[in-house]
Amino acid sequence: MNTNDYINLLNNSKAINDKQTLILETIVQEFPFYQSARALYLKGLYNQESFRYNYELKKTAAHTTDRTVLFEFITSENFVSIQQDKIDEIQKALLNIEVHH
Repeated sequence: MNTNDYINLLNNSKAINDKQTLILETIVQEFPFYQSARALYLKGLYNQESFRYNYELKKTAAHTTDRTVLFEFITSENFVSIQQDKIDEIQKALLNIEVHH
């Protein structure tokens, strides 16, 4: 994946396909603190309706310095719509995750 492809994914994250999700997974494994890559990987998992989404959501939240930004990114218009009660559940989960140093 080149820089232009990555920037395009940031601008249109709902277009992340299976192949790009695998590439993003590799990037996250190599650079675990790369927050935007984690967020894009998470959206790719969501787009695929992957069973790993909830697990990766917790990991992404733990690696995110500002969880409100992550929450807004996940629930943005570009992201597939989630029911309001699910949004409330995700927000509470993100704000209550304890990060141990």
